[in-house]
Amino acid sequence: MSITVPIETAERGLQSLLEQLRLGETATLVSSEGAPEALLVSLKSSADRLQPMSDWDTRWDALAQKVSQAWRGEKSAIETLAEMRR
Repeated sequence: MSITVPIETAERGLQSLLEQLRLGETATLVSSEGAPEALLVSLKSSADRLQPMSDWDTRWDALAQKVSQAWRGEKSAIETLAEMRR
């Protein structure tokens, strides 16, 4: 599940927002103009079922694909992060 939330709403109800997300689910925080500003990724395990650590790489790869598909920049998310780390 991926949801989009205005930053102002997230500020007022961050605890509630985090409780809604399950492991690996994301919330994109958007500005008042609708521009994406941040991405929250839940690291909390689902109460229903813990996923084995051997599945960790698969889950991160799936998340990376979701981020890449939603990315709307001239450069890829990976290229942007690499530049930020320099």
